[in-house]
Amino acid sequence: MARSDRLFKNAFNQALDRVALNETIESISALAQRLNVSRNTARRILFELEDRSLVRREGAGWRTQKVPKRTDYFPVKETQSVEETLEAAFMEWLAKEDVHPGTRISEASIARRLGASNSSVRELLIRLSRFGFLRKEPQRSWVLEGFTKEYAAEMHEVRQLFEIRAVEKLTDLPDDNQFWPRIVQMLKEHELFLEGYEDHYVDFPKLDSSFHRLLNNSSHNRFIESFQDAITLIFHYHYRWNKTEEKQRNKIAALEHIEIIEAILDRQPEKAKQALIRHLNTAEITFLNSIEW
Repeated sequence: MARSDRLFKNAFNQALDRVALNETIESISALAQRLNVSRNTARRILFELEDRSLVRREGAGWRTQKVPKRTDYFPVKETQSVEETLEAAFMEWLAKEDVHPGTRISEASIARRLGASNSSVRELLIRLSRFGFLRKEPQRSWVLEGFTKEYAAEMHEVRQLFEIRAVEKLTDLPDDNQFWPRIVQMLKEHELFLEGYEDHYVDFPKLDSSFHRLLNNSSHNRFIESFQDAITLIFHYHYRWNKTEEKQRNKIAALEHIEIIEAILDRQPEKAKQALIRHLNTAEITFLNSIEW
């Protein structure tokens, strides 16, 4: 997919978040500034919104005519960058295949499996090796190191420090920050998940990753954002190992997410912090119980 298409679809999804909040679009220039896109892209977005009867012209601006549905959004895979798409594909491969610690991984074989270039795969593996999960070997091969209980304890400790700080910063964001429509949409996605979790509970890892990445990335701290790569990889990876009580476990985690989201939306930092601590403690117990040490 061309970069311009990804940019448009990503910006369109952001515009839908704002439409869902009944925000008035004063002008094409105002929309372009909010979405950080060109006027031409903003104009295309407005035309698309009008064609779908989601907004209507009112005076010099546009107002919400119909609340967007989940089906109005472009799929995440169509809005991701090449790097994000490759990372997601690699994690899916780890989750589906019987890949255990000590497994040797070839850059060339991964590139063929994922339909990517050797250089892009190498960059991905180098990025993920920073967290000690992979070890570089000669002749462009890698070894999956896995993790120990000590590794898990260290991960949990750092995760608490980073995510608690991220949540504390979020409640101070101004009302017009793009985080707010995104967290509202995240709440809707969790509610939809719970409505159909009996049949779709296995989809929770993706929702979990999206939720925590939204919190961490919105803190605008490069170190916190970088750490999310390790969290996503390891927590995606462990979900495949022990499926005991997976349905109930995922339901509890989703409910804990909602508790955090509602506290953030109410601008109650201490309540959000305590809800997050409870959730991370639950996640640690789940993690330790899910690994075959």
